[in-house]
Parts: sequence; structure tokens; C-alpha cells
Amino acid sequence: MRLVGIPDILSEEWKQKTFRRMIASREYDPRNTKVSAAVGDSCVLSCPNKSDVFMVIWKINPKTGGHCTLGYRADLKQTNNTNCTENMSWKWRTDHDPTLHIRPVGRASEGNYTCEVVTEEGNFHLTYHLTVLVPPKLTVYCDSRGNPVCKAVAGKPAAQIRWAPESYSSPEKEDHGDGTVTVLSTFMGNGTDVNSTTCLVSHAAMNHNQTIACLSNS
Repeated sequence: MRLVGIPDILSEEWKQKTFRRMIASREYDPRNTKVSAAVGDSCVLSCPNKSDVFMVIWKINPKTGGHCTLGYRADLKQTNNTNCTENMSWKWRTDHDPTLHIRPVGRASEGNYTCEVVTEEGNFHLTYHLTVLVPPKLTVYCDSRGNPVCKAVAGKPAAQIRWAPESYSSPEKEDHGDGTVTVLSTFMGNGTDVNSTTCLVSHAAMNHNQTIACLSNS
């Protein structure tokens, strides 16, 4: 019987012992912890804190692309990388801390990350769902009628745009089909004459304010 998900660094005997521990595990943590990180940043994911660890396996299932594993066997002080990209690695020495370090975070990093720790007491699991944030590209300009326009391009999730002073306009949204959204807002006035307006952009990965003065053609 081939045991799927157990790294090749283990002997067949170890695989069978590990499989029996998986069946007899006295604790299974089904929590799915939600975490987020912006493209280009780093992300650190920890394992269950246990002593006398025999083995650690990180099982990584990205939203797109194939899955991969990082494994560590304590008795041999041996690590194994199966199909994981270079931006995924152990943060510290694996015999002290099996924390996973993703650096830099990319669009393809989004997905589920499960750490399984094998001890004499059983197997302990902790799963993370990583959401990758994409900061929008911002532009502020005056349209052909002299109205201030604020545009947040390809953000994930969609950015929120407000004006100071407040505007009556409703933002337009364009979904690009890859999880990113472009938001465009045109300042239509608030019933009073103003010399300049400020675009206020809020996003999970950033906040930005920019002031612009436009010469109205109306």
C-alpha cells in the first residue's frame, strides 16, 4: 500500500508507523485559520507547538498549480522538498522550529497550508487558508469635462474610493475575472464650488490619499 502525502525521506517501516499514528491520532485540529499577505511581502506560518517530534510535514495545496510538500525527519535530521518553489522554505533550523516562511508572496501562493506534526501522542494538524492581496495601481486625473477622476486598477479585493469633500457619484467596477477588480470614481460635486478635491483610497494592502485641482469646462 502506498501512503500518499508522506515524503520519500521515510523508510517503508517509518511510513507504516506514521500511518498507524495517523489512524490512532488522539488529537486532530480541524481549524482553518484565515491569513492574508500582500504580493511581494513575506508570510510566516507556524506548526502546532509539540515536544518530542518525530516528523513534520507541510502539505501545500495552492489555488492554482500542483501541490507540494516539505518534510523533516527528526531521527535523521533530514529534510525533503517535493515540488515546492524556492520562495517556500523553513524559517529557522527545522530541529528547533518547523515554521514555514513564504518570501516573497506571489499570486500563486494563495491556497491551503497544512502542518502535520507526528509525535508519540499522535498526529497534530493545523491548516491555514492564505489569501493573497494585490494592491491596486492608482491614478488621479481630470477628464475632458474638468471633473476629477480617481482610478484604482486591478486590486484584490476591490478598493474603496471616497472623496473629500463628499461626492454624489457612484463608483464603477470592472471585474477582470482573475480575482482583481478596477474601480473608477468621478467627482461630480456636492452642490458647492470647490478649488480642489482629495481622492481617498482604502484597500486591505494599502491606503492612499491624493489631492487634485481641475478646471471645470461646464
